[in-house]
Amino acid sequence: MTTGNAHENNVMTGRKLVCQVCGLGGMERLLDLGNQPLCNDFLPAGDAPGPQTYYPLCICFCQPCSLVQLDYVIPTEFSFGDQYTYLTGSSESLIKYYSQLAQRLTDKFGLQPGDTVIEIGSNDGTFLKAFQSLGMEVLGIEGASKSCEIAVAGGIPVVQQFFGRGLSGTIKKQLQPRSKIRLVLAMNVLAHTDNINEFLAEVGELMEDDTVFVSQSHWLAALVRKFEFDTIYHEHLRYYTLTSLTRLFLRHGLHVEDAELVDFYGGSILVYTRKSACGESEGVKSILAEEAEINIIESLRNMKQVLLNNRARLLSLLVDLQNAGKRVVGIGAPMKASTLLNFYGVTPDLLGSIGEVNQLKIGTVVPGVRIPVVDEEILFAEQPDYALILSWNMADFLIPKFRSRGYQGKFILPVPQVEVID
Repeated sequence: MTTGNAHENNVMTGRKLVCQVCGLGGMERLLDLGNQPLCNDFLPAGDAPGPQTYYPLCICFCQPCSLVQLDYVIPTEFSFGDQYTYLTGSSESLIKYYSQLAQRLTDKFGLQPGDTVIEIGSNDGTFLKAFQSLGMEVLGIEGASKSCEIAVAGGIPVVQQFFGRGLSGTIKKQLQPRSKIRLVLAMNVLAHTDNINEFLAEVGELMEDDTVFVSQSHWLAALVRKFEFDTIYHEHLRYYTLTSLTRLFLRHGLHVEDAELVDFYGGSILVYTRKSACGESEGVKSILAEEAEINIIESLRNMKQVLLNNRARLLSLLVDLQNAGKRVVGIGAPMKASTLLNFYGVTPDLLGSIGEVNQLKIGTVVPGVRIPVVDEEILFAEQPDYALILSWNMADFLIPKFRSRGYQGKFILPVPQVEVID
């Protein structure tokens, strides 16, 4: 096991913290979660005894940018390389969400068959398939090899590169003559790129006057309200509010036209941006007013003690259940599971395995704690006494689903507080 300075793309220079956007020092450390492995570095079970690198995981605040961010930046090519196994299409609820959103965006912006939709970070092509079925020309941009292969096999054209400086020209060459780019999509991508200024400058190069840049990001206010500390991990380099997004976009000549809140990923913000200024919509005004009422930074400062109390409760519950001869397994192995299990110190002694539907994760172990990931079907066959829901943000969907499929045990929710559900 190794720790620390495996990469030089670090926003720390000595003891000085430098903002990822404005480059200024003087940032404040808010919440330190110690050293952790990359949350998507799921090693094959047979390779589990091998070493794994740990990196600092601490969030900081830049006052001029109103931006919360990590103090240690791992290059995109590394954090989203061959080990990246997240697949949008492995979630039934996400497939439904993106299908409905594609129809909604088509109606909202008056898209016509033949219009072009480009998605940056297109993953396995789930979102673009929905637009394709509506008659749009689509093109994905994806640097993660495994998800890219699945998209191409499913009939989605993809430029297999990470989006950044100079790529807009390559993309335009891939399009049909006289193609009209109506939408540029970046769903849960703005937090991932290791150079957000280059990224947004290149987005601007893709956009025409009537092009809409649609981005979705995890909403920092929801993270604070729902105590979603486990959505803090190395792949999420920045944690956005609408306030910080608006300032960031303006640096690159992009203007927020509208915004709305959605429930997915524990609470996200969907933002519509154009090159021309168009005034604040009621949706934008409402969200900005809501953010002004929450002391987000103070909440993050105070989160550590609550975290320690929650850790004690969960570990105590798992130890008590083990002593009582009860069997506990996990449900879902999302990236957030790595942060939670590693910070809390939940080991295979307390959580024997985790059920998962993503075939790329089955047969691996969770980074760091090395809990085996198995096929979800085992849960129904073996009927363990308790199931710890690690995809807690989808509990309202998962609990009825598991009941309907015959699971008879009890559920444990670890976030926002430890709760047992009969």
